[in-house]
Amino acid sequence: MRHTLTDQGHRLLRLLLGEPSADPRAAGQALGMHEDELERVLDQLSRAGLVRRLDVRGEAVTLTPDAILARLVALQEEETRERLAELERYRATLSTLSSSLLRLRTESESMPQADRLVGQREISVALEGAATQARAEVLSMHPGSPLPHAMLKDSMQRNRQVIERGVSMRSIHLSTMLKVPHGRAHLAELQEAGAEVRVASVLPFRLIVIDRAVAYVPAGTAESDPEAMTALEVRDPDLLGLFISVFEFCWVHGATDSSGVVPSADTAEEELDNRELSLVRMLGQGMKDDAIARSLGISSRTLRRIMTDLMRKLRADSRFQAGAHAVARGWLDI
Repeated sequence: MRHTLTDQGHRLLRLLLGEPSADPRAAGQALGMHEDELERVLDQLSRAGLVRRLDVRGEAVTLTPDAILARLVALQEEETRERLAELERYRATLSTLSSSLLRLRTESESMPQADRLVGQREISVALEGAATQARAEVLSMHPGSPLPHAMLKDSMQRNRQVIERGVSMRSIHLSTMLKVPHGRAHLAELQEAGAEVRVASVLPFRLIVIDRAVAYVPAGTAESDPEAMTALEVRDPDLLGLFISVFEFCWVHGATDSSGVVPSADTAEEELDNRELSLVRMLGQGMKDDAIARSLGISSRTLRRIMTDLMRKLRADSRFQAGAHAVARGWLDI
Protein backbone atom coordinates (compact mmCIF):
# COMPACT_ATOMS: atom_id res chain seq x y z
CA MET A 1 0.00 0.00 0.00
CA ARG A 2 1.41 3.43 -0.95
CA HIS A 3 2.16 6.01 1.74
CA THR A 4 2.34 9.12 -0.45
CA LEU A 5 3.02 12.26 1.54
CA THR A 6 0.96 15.39 1.02
CA ASP A 7 2.54 18.82 0.66
CA GLN A 8 1.83 19.53 4.34
CA GLY A 9 3.49 16.25 5.31
CA HIS A 10 6.65 17.17 3.40
CA ARG A 11 6.72 20.66 4.94
CA LEU A 12 6.47 19.28 8.47
CA LEU A 13 9.09 16.59 7.79
CA ARG A 14 11.55 19.15 6.36
CA LEU A 15 11.11 21.35 9.42
CA LEU A 16 11.74 18.42 11.75
CA LEU A 17 14.85 17.40 9.81
CA GLY A 18 16.16 20.96 10.02
CA GLU A 19 15.52 21.08 13.76
CA PRO A 20 15.88 17.51 15.11
CA SER A 21 15.09 18.63 18.67
CA ALA A 22 11.79 20.23 17.67
CA ASP A 23 8.57 18.71 18.92
CA PRO A 24 6.44 17.52 15.92
CA ARG A 25 3.26 18.99 17.41
CA ALA A 26 4.88 22.36 18.07
CA ALA A 27 6.45 22.30 14.61
CA GLY A 28 3.03 21.76 13.03
CA GLN A 29 1.55 24.63 14.96
CA ALA A 30 4.47 26.81 13.83
CA LEU A 31 3.49 26.01 10.24
CA GLY A 32 -0.02 27.30 10.93
CA MET A 33 -1.76 23.91 10.99
CA HIS A 34 -4.96 23.72 13.02
CA GLU A 35 -5.44 20.80 15.39
CA ASP A 36 -7.40 18.47 13.10
CA GLU A 37 -5.08 19.10 10.16
CA LEU A 38 -2.03 18.48 12.33
CA GLU A 39 -3.47 15.16 13.51
CA ARG A 40 -4.05 14.04 9.91
CA VAL A 41 -0.46 14.96 8.94
CA LEU A 42 1.02 13.21 11.99
CA ASP A 43 -1.05 10.11 11.25
CA GLN A 44 0.23 10.21 7.66
CA LEU A 45 3.85 10.47 8.80
CA SER A 46 3.27 7.74 11.37
CA ARG A 47 1.78 5.33 8.79
CA ALA A 48 4.76 6.06 6.54
CA GLY A 49 7.08 5.17 9.43
CA LEU A 50 8.68 8.63 9.60
CA VAL A 51 7.52 9.58 13.10
CA ARG A 52 6.46 7.49 16.07
CA ARG A 53 3.22 8.18 17.96
CA LEU A 54 3.54 7.47 21.67
CA ASP A 55 -0.25 7.46 22.15
CA VAL A 56 -3.42 8.09 20.15
CA ARG A 57 -3.53 11.89 20.40
CA GLY A 58 -0.46 12.55 22.48
CA GLU A 59 3.23 13.04 21.96
CA ALA A 60 4.97 12.18 18.68
CA VAL A 61 8.69 11.80 18.25
CA THR A 62 10.80 12.09 15.10
CA LEU A 63 13.12 9.29 13.99
CA THR A 64 16.81 9.91 13.45
CA PRO A 65 17.87 11.32 10.05
CA ASP A 66 19.47 7.96 9.13
CA ALA A 67 16.24 6.12 9.93
CA ILE A 68 14.18 8.64 7.97
CA LEU A 69 16.50 8.34 4.97
CA ALA A 70 16.25 4.55 5.04
CA ARG A 71 12.46 4.75 5.34
CA LEU A 72 12.13 7.23 2.44
CA VAL A 73 14.24 4.96 0.25
CA ALA A 74 12.04 2.03 1.24
CA LEU A 75 8.91 4.03 0.42
CA GLN A 76 10.27 4.89 -3.04
CA GLU A 77 11.13 1.25 -3.69
CA GLU A 78 7.65 0.20 -2.58
CA GLU A 79 6.02 2.81 -4.83
CA THR A 80 8.22 1.76 -7.76
CA ARG A 81 7.20 -1.90 -7.29
CA GLU A 82 3.54 -0.89 -7.26
CA ARG A 83 3.95 1.17 -10.42
CA LEU A 84 5.72 -1.70 -12.17
CA ALA A 85 2.91 -4.04 -11.13
CA GLU A 86 0.34 -1.55 -12.43
CA LEU A 87 2.20 -1.27 -15.75
CA GLU A 88 2.24 -5.06 -16.01
CA ARG A 89 -1.52 -5.12 -15.48
CA TYR A 90 -1.97 -2.50 -18.23
CA ARG A 91 0.34 -4.47 -20.52
CA ALA A 92 -1.75 -7.61 -20.00
CA THR A 93 -4.97 -5.71 -20.69
CA LEU A 94 -3.54 -4.12 -23.85
CA SER A 95 -2.33 -7.52 -25.04
CA THR A 96 -5.85 -8.91 -24.62
CA LEU A 97 -7.30 -5.87 -26.41
CA SER A 98 -4.85 -6.29 -29.29
CA SER A 99 -5.83 -9.94 -29.66
CA SER A 100 -9.52 -9.00 -29.64
CA LEU A 101 -9.02 -6.32 -32.31
CA LEU A 102 -7.11 -8.77 -34.50
CA ARG A 103 -9.89 -11.32 -34.12
CA LEU A 104 -12.57 -8.73 -34.94
CA ARG A 105 -10.59 -7.57 -37.96
CA THR A 106 -10.31 -11.15 -39.20
CA GLU A 107 -14.01 -11.76 -38.63
CA SER A 108 -14.91 -8.51 -40.40
CA GLU A 109 -13.55 -9.92 -43.65
CA SER A 110 -16.53 -12.25 -43.73
CA MET A 111 -19.02 -9.63 -42.51
CA PRO A 112 -21.47 -7.92 -44.90
CA GLN A 113 -20.07 -4.73 -46.44
CA ALA A 114 -23.28 -2.80 -45.77
CA ASP A 115 -25.69 -2.72 -42.83
CA ARG A 116 -29.23 -1.35 -42.88
CA LEU A 117 -30.04 1.12 -40.11
CA VAL A 118 -33.71 1.57 -39.27
CA GLY A 119 -35.20 4.51 -37.39
CA GLN A 120 -33.84 7.93 -36.57
CA ARG A 121 -32.43 6.79 -33.22
CA GLU A 122 -30.39 3.91 -34.68
CA ILE A 123 -29.10 6.16 -37.46
CA SER A 124 -28.17 8.92 -34.98
CA VAL A 125 -26.33 6.48 -32.70
CA ALA A 126 -24.33 5.13 -35.67
CA LEU A 127 -23.43 8.63 -36.85
CA GLU A 128 -22.42 9.72 -33.34
CA GLY A 129 -20.17 6.68 -33.01
CA ALA A 130 -18.57 7.21 -36.41
CA ALA A 131 -17.99 10.92 -35.72
CA THR A 132 -16.39 10.10 -32.38
CA GLN A 133 -13.96 7.71 -34.10
CA ALA A 134 -13.13 10.06 -37.01
CA ARG A 135 -9.41 10.75 -37.14
CA ALA A 136 -8.63 12.24 -40.56
CA GLU A 137 -11.53 13.46 -42.70
CA VAL A 138 -15.30 13.92 -42.89
CA LEU A 139 -17.05 14.53 -46.23
CA SER A 140 -20.76 15.33 -46.41
CA MET A 141 -23.51 16.38 -48.84
CA HIS A 142 -26.82 17.78 -47.64
CA PRO A 143 -29.69 17.98 -50.16
CA GLY A 144 -33.28 18.77 -49.25
CA SER A 145 -34.77 21.68 -47.34
CA PRO A 146 -32.69 23.33 -44.59
CA LEU A 147 -33.07 21.56 -41.24
CA PRO A 148 -34.80 23.35 -38.33
CA HIS A 149 -32.66 25.72 -36.28
CA ALA A 150 -32.51 23.36 -33.25
CA MET A 151 -31.27 20.43 -35.36
CA LEU A 152 -28.61 22.59 -37.03
CA LYS A 153 -27.47 23.77 -33.60
CA ASP A 154 -27.02 20.19 -32.37
CA SER A 155 -25.21 19.30 -35.59
CA MET A 156 -22.89 22.28 -35.15
CA GLN A 157 -21.90 21.13 -31.68
CA ARG A 158 -20.89 17.69 -33.00
CA ASN A 159 -19.04 19.27 -35.93
CA ARG A 160 -17.00 21.51 -33.62
CA GLN A 161 -15.97 18.54 -31.50
CA VAL A 162 -14.75 16.70 -34.61
CA ILE A 163 -12.89 19.71 -36.03
CA GLU A 164 -11.24 20.51 -32.67
CA ARG A 165 -9.68 17.02 -32.75
CA GLY A 166 -7.82 18.04 -35.92
CA VAL A 167 -10.17 16.26 -38.36
CA SER A 168 -10.61 18.04 -41.70
CA MET A 169 -14.21 18.60 -42.83
CA ARG A 170 -15.65 19.43 -46.25
CA SER A 171 -19.37 20.00 -46.56
CA ILE A 172 -21.64 20.73 -49.56
CA HIS A 173 -25.12 22.20 -49.07
CA LEU A 174 -27.92 23.26 -51.36
CA SER A 175 -27.87 26.94 -52.25
CA THR A 176 -31.32 27.21 -50.65
CA MET A 177 -29.47 27.27 -47.30
CA LEU A 178 -28.43 30.82 -48.23
CA LYS A 179 -32.07 31.90 -48.48
CA VAL A 180 -32.83 31.00 -44.85
CA PRO A 181 -31.25 33.19 -42.12
CA HIS A 182 -30.47 30.32 -39.74
CA GLY A 183 -29.18 28.25 -42.68
CA ARG A 184 -26.78 30.99 -43.79
CA ALA A 185 -25.66 31.48 -40.17
CA HIS A 186 -25.01 27.74 -39.86
CA LEU A 187 -22.76 27.72 -42.94
CA ALA A 188 -20.86 30.77 -41.69
CA GLU A 189 -20.39 29.13 -38.30
CA LEU A 190 -19.11 25.95 -39.97
CA GLN A 191 -16.49 27.98 -41.83
CA GLU A 192 -15.53 29.87 -38.69
CA ALA A 193 -14.97 26.52 -36.92
CA GLY A 194 -12.55 25.46 -39.66
CA ALA A 195 -14.68 23.48 -42.11
CA GLU A 196 -14.58 24.02 -45.88
CA VAL A 197 -18.08 24.75 -47.20
CA ARG A 198 -19.55 24.97 -50.68
CA VAL A 199 -23.06 25.29 -52.05
CA ALA A 200 -24.63 23.74 -55.13
CA SER A 201 -27.86 24.24 -57.03
CA VAL A 202 -28.64 20.53 -56.91
CA LEU A 203 -27.21 17.51 -55.08
CA PRO A 204 -27.90 13.85 -55.92
CA PHE A 205 -28.35 12.38 -52.41
CA ARG A 206 -27.45 12.80 -48.76
CA LEU A 207 -23.99 11.44 -47.96
CA ILE A 208 -21.54 11.28 -45.06
CA VAL A 209 -18.11 9.67 -45.45
CA ILE A 210 -15.86 9.12 -42.43
CA ASP A 211 -12.10 8.66 -42.98
CA ARG A 212 -12.88 7.16 -46.42
CA ALA A 213 -13.61 3.94 -44.52
CA VAL A 214 -17.37 4.07 -43.91
CA ALA A 215 -20.21 5.94 -45.62
CA TYR A 216 -23.82 6.65 -44.68
CA VAL A 217 -26.46 7.09 -47.38
CA PRO A 218 -30.29 7.07 -47.25
CA ALA A 219 -31.96 3.77 -48.08
CA GLY A 220 -35.46 5.19 -48.43
CA THR A 221 -37.47 8.38 -48.86
CA ALA A 222 -39.47 8.34 -45.60
CA GLU A 223 -37.54 11.19 -43.97
CA SER A 224 -40.76 12.73 -42.59
CA ASP A 225 -41.35 9.69 -40.32
CA PRO A 226 -38.46 9.22 -37.84
CA GLU A 227 -39.40 5.60 -37.20
CA ALA A 228 -39.52 4.73 -40.91
CA MET A 229 -36.20 6.38 -41.82
CA THR A 230 -33.62 3.95 -43.17
CA ALA A 231 -29.97 4.34 -44.08
CA LEU A 232 -27.10 2.16 -45.23
CA GLU A 233 -23.77 1.97 -43.39
CA VAL A 234 -21.38 1.08 -46.21
CA ARG A 235 -17.84 -0.27 -45.86
CA ASP A 236 -17.41 -1.84 -49.29
CA PRO A 237 -14.28 -0.28 -50.88
CA ASP A 238 -15.78 -0.14 -54.38
CA LEU A 239 -18.93 1.62 -53.22
CA LEU A 240 -16.89 3.96 -51.05
CA GLY A 241 -14.80 4.86 -54.08
CA LEU A 242 -17.97 5.62 -56.05
CA PHE A 243 -19.45 7.79 -53.29
CA ILE A 244 -16.19 9.73 -52.90
CA SER A 245 -16.03 10.31 -56.68
CA VAL A 246 -19.59 11.70 -56.63
CA PHE A 247 -18.68 13.96 -53.72
CA GLU A 248 -15.55 15.25 -55.44
CA PHE A 249 -17.55 15.98 -58.62
CA CYS A 250 -20.10 17.98 -56.63
CA TRP A 251 -17.31 19.68 -54.73
CA VAL A 252 -15.56 20.84 -57.90
CA HIS A 253 -18.83 22.25 -59.24
CA GLY A 254 -19.87 23.78 -55.91
CA ALA A 255 -19.83 27.55 -55.51
CA THR A 256 -17.55 29.71 -53.38
CA ASP A 257 -16.32 33.24 -53.89
CA SER A 258 -12.68 34.14 -54.54
CA SER A 259 -11.80 33.93 -50.84
CA GLY A 260 -13.23 30.44 -50.53
CA VAL A 261 -16.24 31.33 -48.41
CA VAL A 262 -19.94 30.81 -48.97
CA PRO A 263 -21.29 33.26 -51.54
CA SER A 264 -22.83 36.35 -50.03
CA ALA A 265 -26.39 37.54 -50.40
CA ASP A 266 -25.26 39.77 -53.28
CA THR A 267 -24.93 36.69 -55.50
CA ALA A 268 -28.59 35.73 -55.15
CA GLU A 269 -29.31 36.44 -58.79
CA GLU A 270 -26.46 34.16 -59.91
CA GLU A 271 -27.76 31.40 -57.68
CA LEU A 272 -31.23 31.81 -59.19
CA ASP A 273 -29.80 31.42 -62.71
CA ASN A 274 -27.92 28.30 -61.66
CA ARG A 275 -31.07 26.87 -60.17
CA GLU A 276 -33.05 27.62 -63.30
CA LEU A 277 -30.36 25.95 -65.36
CA SER A 278 -30.56 22.84 -63.18
CA LEU A 279 -34.33 22.94 -63.52
CA VAL A 280 -34.13 23.01 -67.32
CA ARG A 281 -31.71 20.09 -67.33
CA MET A 282 -33.94 18.02 -65.08
CA LEU A 283 -36.95 18.81 -67.25
CA GLY A 284 -34.92 17.68 -70.24
CA GLN A 285 -34.30 14.37 -68.47
CA GLY A 286 -38.05 13.88 -68.06
CA MET A 287 -38.12 14.24 -64.27
CA LYS A 288 -41.49 14.84 -62.60
CA ASP A 289 -42.23 18.04 -60.69
CA ASP A 290 -42.19 16.34 -57.26
CA ALA A 291 -38.76 14.83 -57.92
CA ILE A 292 -37.41 18.16 -59.19
CA ALA A 293 -38.71 20.00 -56.11
CA ARG A 294 -37.04 17.45 -53.81
CA SER A 295 -33.75 17.69 -55.69
CA LEU A 296 -33.77 21.49 -55.44
CA GLY A 297 -34.91 21.48 -51.83
CA ILE A 298 -37.97 23.64 -52.53
CA SER A 299 -41.74 23.27 -52.27
CA SER A 300 -44.01 22.49 -55.20
CA ARG A 301 -45.41 26.01 -54.94
CA THR A 302 -41.93 27.53 -55.21
CA LEU A 303 -41.17 25.27 -58.16
CA ARG A 304 -44.27 26.53 -59.99
CA ARG A 305 -43.19 30.13 -59.37
CA ILE A 306 -39.68 29.44 -60.72
CA MET A 307 -41.20 27.69 -63.73
CA THR A 308 -43.37 30.73 -64.42
CA ASP A 309 -40.34 33.06 -64.27
CA LEU A 310 -38.32 30.68 -66.44
CA MET A 311 -41.05 30.46 -69.09
CA ARG A 312 -41.23 34.26 -69.13
CA LYS A 313 -37.46 34.61 -69.55
CA LEU A 314 -37.46 32.08 -72.39
CA ARG A 315 -40.65 33.53 -73.90
CA ALA A 316 -42.06 30.03 -74.10
CA ASP A 317 -45.67 28.86 -73.96
CA SER A 318 -44.86 25.20 -73.16
CA ARG A 319 -42.15 23.15 -71.52
CA PHE A 320 -41.15 21.68 -74.86
CA GLN A 321 -40.78 25.18 -76.31
CA ALA A 322 -38.79 26.24 -73.21
CA GLY A 323 -36.42 23.32 -73.77
CA ALA A 324 -35.93 24.23 -77.40
CA HIS A 325 -35.21 27.88 -76.51
CA ALA A 326 -32.77 26.80 -73.78
CA VAL A 327 -30.85 24.66 -76.26
CA ALA A 328 -30.79 27.50 -78.78
CA ARG A 329 -29.38 29.89 -76.17
CA GLY A 330 -26.72 27.39 -75.10
CA TRP A 331 -28.17 27.06 -71.61
CA LEU A 332 -27.84 23.29 -71.82
CA ASP A 333 -24.20 23.28 -72.84
CA ILE A 334 -22.13 21.36 -70.27
